[in-house]
Amino acid sequence: MSLIQNLVQSLRNALTVETQSSLEERYLSDAVDHVDLERRIATQSRAYMSMAPMNIGR
Repeated sequence: MSLIQNLVQSLRNALTVETQSSLEERYLSDAVDHVDLERRIATQSRAYMSMAPMNIGR
């Protein structure tokens, strides 16, 4: 039974497409402590702010 479950899980992982929001959630959830989480949030906010001028006027 374990072999079948592993096979189904592997197939599901291979066919599942990760969205940007799920990637970001996993990036934040991998933080090891509060300081690391704050650093990751700051990194993400800087990335969003650097892309903001590209989105103006669209």
